[in-house]
Amino acid sequence: MKESLNRIVRYGVVRAFFYCLFLYSLTVSNAFAEDALNTLEVNAASFGVKPGSHDSTAKVAELLTYIKEHNITKVTFARGEYHFYPGLATEDYAFISNNDQGLKRIAFYLDDFNNLTIDGQGSSFIMHGGINPFILQGASNISIKNLSIDFNRPFHNEGVILAVGEGFMDLHIPEAFPYIINDAGILEFQGVREYPPGYPINEKLERRKDALHAQDYVFKRLLEYDVNTRATAYMASDIQTGAWLKAEALSGKNNIRIFHPKLKGTVGNIMTFSSKYRKYPAIVISDSSDVLLDNVTIFHAGGMGVLGQRCRNVTIQNSQVTPSKDRIISATADATHFNNCNGDIKLVNNLFENQQDDATNIHGIYAMFQQLKSPNTALIKIQHPQQWGFNFIDVGDTMELVQGSSLITYGTNTVAKVKKLNTEIYEVTFDDPIDPKIVVGDSIAEVRDYASVLIKGNTIRRNRARGMLLNSRGKTVVEDNYFHVPGAAILFEGDARNWYEQGGVRNVTIRNNIFDNSHFSIWGKAIIAVAAGIDKEFQDVSRYNKNILIQNNTFNVYDKGLLLDLFSVSNVTFKNNKVNKTDFFPTRTLKTPEFFRTRFSDGVVIKDNEFLGFD
Repeated sequence: MKESLNRIVRYGVVRAFFYCLFLYSLTVSNAFAEDALNTLEVNAASFGVKPGSHDSTAKVAELLTYIKEHNITKVTFARGEYHFYPGLATEDYAFISNNDQGLKRIAFYLDDFNNLTIDGQGSSFIMHGGINPFILQGASNISIKNLSIDFNRPFHNEGVILAVGEGFMDLHIPEAFPYIINDAGILEFQGVREYPPGYPINEKLERRKDALHAQDYVFKRLLEYDVNTRATAYMASDIQTGAWLKAEALSGKNNIRIFHPKLKGTVGNIMTFSSKYRKYPAIVISDSSDVLLDNVTIFHAGGMGVLGQRCRNVTIQNSQVTPSKDRIISATADATHFNNCNGDIKLVNNLFENQQDDATNIHGIYAMFQQLKSPNTALIKIQHPQQWGFNFIDVGDTMELVQGSSLITYGTNTVAKVKKLNTEIYEVTFDDPIDPKIVVGDSIAEVRDYASVLIKGNTIRRNRARGMLLNSRGKTVVEDNYFHVPGAAILFEGDARNWYEQGGVRNVTIRNNIFDNSHFSIWGKAIIAVAAGIDKEFQDVSRYNKNILIQNNTFNVYDKGLLLDLFSVSNVTFKNNKVNKTDFFPTRTLKTPEFFRTRFSDGVVIKDNEFLGFD
């Protein structure tokens, strides 16, 4: 009897202990959960990261440190609005291709992270001032989903056109874009003092910071947008003003007059001031693999929306680059951009609109031969300033030798040793002697596992410039997309003279897309254009792009401008497409109305297409 009673007491004590432990886990921590797949999950709120007007930056940095140290595989954020400021942010120097290098303050720095899902559960991440939202460096198997990214003060500027005259334009500048007219009569856009509640302020020092931060809002050109369509105005082009624009105040709050000989526009439309810098792309994916962005909205970025460099396997799906708060601009550069990537690049069911450049640009990098130091060793120079510091070459890489004037590859060689002298110049030693044909101005580029590209079910519209620049030598499929863009909807390009972007497609299928009244401005020569930077003396022999199939697409066009412009390309088939005449835009005055133009190309087949509504 006594032994039975002891067993009952012991059982009661043990049961009470585990019940108390259960209550504690519910009321105190609730930080960890393990699902059937052994995913160790943390709730950001349990680490003090909660929605509200306070600064989440430092606590997110602490949370990320904990996640990395404990191999956490999923973090969730309670749905709400989170604010991030640069004051307590993680800092590192970053070379970001086709954006501006620099010392970056970073809200989410995923440096050497593996196997992590960040689930915002519909949250808004609001950035304040000069901070980069996400940088992934050397990361793998990362998913970012169910969240949006925005900046409280965007890096571009806008004004409503009130009047236009000879050499001047009157604008109303909304409160969201603060400005001054300085003592020299020059228009300067300003930042705002963005600090979390309770931040101590020294007024004298803050005024110095104000002047420093104002550099982030410097503009370099103007571009008009139609207030009704929210797209660039019909036949509008950039007005290259530089940052020194004469201005004077007018009667009425925030009304100004600007002066420049090339100003033109329509009263009521929106004039945008394009950002000079690309310091704050929203998501940077560098030297990383197997990255998924799912249901991510980028409302604004001070540069590109998503930039991938030296990555393998990146998927962006069910996501958006689109403006917020009645702004006309989303990202101030490309919506997405990929440089020297491999594996699979997938853009599926996304909306890319109102960015100030292309929806995507997928390419490699050419670096110029500068000097032969020995039979096996050369100095190689990165030419484009926004590629300086880009690690485009490693020991063991096979590099193609490319004639800069023709883009013809005339040899390959394997890298034995690399010495980075500075951000521009690399000393490269090869296994074998360098081909004696090489001259200053020729280039080298990595021969790699070129990315296979799938672009499916996207909407691309209302942006400046082109739709997509497709320059991967891997298999590329573009299907079921909608395009309404001012320039070429699709452009194949490449050069070793200007942008130094390696292209030369080898296997492209473009099918079942709608090209809706595109090419209504100056960017590109046709709705689909194939181009290359080749000197005249080599145009007869060089065929840079190859094997493009364009079929079963619908082209809605407002005149007989070019559907297809081909230059230096082999084997293009344009068949079973439907071309419909619309009156969406006024008919242009065309020197030679024609749908197709072929120059220095071969193997071109155009057949079985239907043209409706034309004389």
